[in-house]
Amino acid sequence: MATEICNKLIHEPWMFYADASKVPHVGGIYVIGIKRPRLRAIQYLYLGQSNDVHKRLQDHKYGRQDIDDFIRRNYRRNGGKNLRVKWTNEPRHKSKERGYIRCMENLLGYELEYNKNGRKN
Repeated sequence: MATEICNKLIHEPWMFYADASKVPHVGGIYVIGIKRPRLRAIQYLYLGQSNDVHKRLQDHKYGRQDIDDFIRRNYRRNGGKNLRVKWTNEPRHKSKERGYIRCMENLLGYELEYNKNGRKN
């Protein structure tokens, strides 16, 4: 199941983080990335889960996690124009978060820079 969700997240198109207000109020898994113009690619930075993905993406602008600081810095620098997000509805999001992080990292071939807690245990 984790692989199916990870594949969906990899193949879904990115949306601008500024458009995250269009994400519905549903539980699920989301990823945050940043467009790296020189590399012509979007780097995956963080995978999270929430009972309300819409609200959680908005909360990242004000929180205390490292990813929250990164998002705030990008909004101050350029209005967040390079930040990207994608999400998928997943009813069992809470119990599987670590598995999704590991799955994404395996498929991508690199660690998600801002998922520090997800690698414990």
